[in-house]
Amino acid sequence: QAYRYRPIAVDPSVIPYGTKVIINGHIFTAQDCGSGVKQNHIDIYVDDHERALALGCNYADVHLMK
Repeated sequence: QAYRYRPIAVDPSVIPYGTKVIINGHIFTAQDCGSGVKQNHIDIYVDDHERALALGCNYADVHLMK
């Protein structure tokens, strides 16, 4: 998978750092917390700002891996 274990920014009081999550069938790892990342908000790392703008804001189910 292209996104396997890509970093995401999370609120560590909701999802602890190091936790692997599945979003839309892709596996991501909680590794950071940005200033705008609060409660159930997650930022997914992408390679450049233009791609981030193109992807926009989306809602998805998030599943924690055991």
